[in-house]
Amino acid sequence: MRRSAGFTLIELMIVLVIIAIIATIALPFLVSSKISANEKAALATLRLIGQAQLQFTTSSIADGNDNGNGEYGTFGELSGSIAVRAANGGTKFMKPTLISPAFRAISPVGEIVRGGYHFRIYLPNAAGEGVLELPGGGADANLDADLSESVWCCYAWPSKINGTGRRAFFTNQTGEFYYTEHHLYSGPGAPLPPGAALAPGGAVNSIVGQPANNAPGRDGNLWRVVSD
Repeated sequence: MRRSAGFTLIELMIVLVIIAIIATIALPFLVSSKISANEKAALATLRLIGQAQLQFTTSSIADGNDNGNGEYGTFGELSGSIAVRAANGGTKFMKPTLISPAFRAISPVGEIVRGGYHFRIYLPNAAGEGVLELPGGGADANLDADLSESVWCCYAWPSKINGTGRRAFFTNQTGEFYYTEHHLYSGPGAPLPPGAALAPGGAVNSIVGQPANNAPGRDGNLWRVVSD
């Protein structure tokens, strides 16, 4: 009798084993590639935020103390979702906007999420402590107009450590970029203090000071200069 066409059970099992082996080998490379792409995108976003802050403060559109000097902005102000700060409490909006409307979706913990990364921006209060913007992008009433003319910072970290990214990033008014690796800097509300990436010598909640340059920051972690 002629043999029926088709695969035997053993042949099917062999094929499945081969597929499993290939998947086991390929998956780490796929994850690594995705992480690399997410980190590059996060850095590109931080660069755009830095450029937007420079334009924003140079324009002097936000001037809460009415002294003619521009202040740095929140995501909500930069994206045009809320009126910028003004001494007379005006309702002037940033037009054209300096960053994507996607930055209008501020979470209850003062963050936005893009490409597997969370972003959090800080402006100072009178003591130099980093203050988060309000949900929806509103500027906190405790922001200090004088210090906000010279100090700001922004962090970016993975939504899932070793899943969407491995490094947390930092930038501020210096225009430089730094990174660290910490397993707790992951997901919404990550315990990343405002002054984490700054050199010791100030409070961990203060954003006043110089970045830790290839040295431990105020959080005790090593912060390195981004070279890629």
